[in-house]
Parts: sequence; structure tokens; C-alpha cells
Amino acid sequence: MAKHTAFIGCFIVVLSLLFAATEATEYNVGGSFGWNIPPNQTFYSDWATSKRFFVGDSLVFNLTEYQSFADVTMADYNNCSTNTNPFVDSMNGTVFIVDLLRPGPRYFICTVDGHCARGQKFSINIESPSFSSGPSPSAQPPSVPIPTLSYGFLSALLSTIAVYFFTPI
Repeated sequence: MAKHTAFIGCFIVVLSLLFAATEATEYNVGGSFGWNIPPNQTFYSDWATSKRFFVGDSLVFNLTEYQSFADVTMADYNNCSTNTNPFVDSMNGTVFIVDLLRPGPRYFICTVDGHCARGQKFSINIESPSFSSGPSPSAQPPSVPIPTLSYGFLSALLSTIAVYFFTPI
């Protein structure tokens, strides 16, 4: 009976670890700088490339007065154009949350005249939650190794099995 109880306890710990590993992340666009005219042309691109975005994560746009953003196509992103998509406009500042619900690229620009051309834009690639142990062939490896869910799951599973078989009755 004690062995069975230990197994159930370990199983609960494993489930807790799995749920913690798949938790969604909220990203404040631009970090502490927020969504403003950037100090240089690559500020938001640099911010976005320093992150990994997954389905279920969210982008938080903290708009200051007279700021806006649009979720656009790649062509509109490259041309700083808002021809295809509606945009969010703020006259007195507010917070907007964009949920990342599907994998693939997304493109965001500021729609205030001249801001996009000055670098107030970024693109991201949203990844599916992955249970594989390595990056896809086309993915660039991160500069700092990021543990994937599979390593955590494998470790937790092996620990559970070890506790189950080596716990005295």
C-alpha cells in the first residue's frame, strides 16, 4: 500500500511539473520601454528576436497617448502600410492584449505617420508547444540553451519510476 501511495504522490508531482512547463507567458511589448517611438531602427526587432513565442502566449501593448498598432501582412509590414488590416488606436493611453492562438509568423506595426519607418514595428514567429527534444531543421539554435518540455518530462518520468521501484514497502 505504501508503494502505491508513493507512486500516486510522484504522479501528482509529475503532472504539476507538466502543467507548469506549459504555462503561457505574457510579454510586454518593448519591455519596460513599452510601445513608443524607438531609440533606434532595430529596437523592437531586437526585442522580439530575444524571445520565443508559443501558442497560448500573449503580447501586451501598453499604449501611451496617440499611439497605435496594427496586426498586418508581411507585405504591409515591409512597406509600413495598413491597407489590409484594422488597427487599434489610442487617444489617451490604454492596454491591449493580443493572444497568440496559432503557430506561424505575425507582423505588428505602429500606424501613426512615420513611426513604423522609424522602427516601431516587429515580427514574431509563434511556435507550437513542442514535445520534441531538438529544434526543427530550419530553426536557429538559441544563444542560450533553453530546456524543452521533453527533457523535463523524461526526467520526471524516470524519477517517478525510480521512486516507485526503490521505495521500501
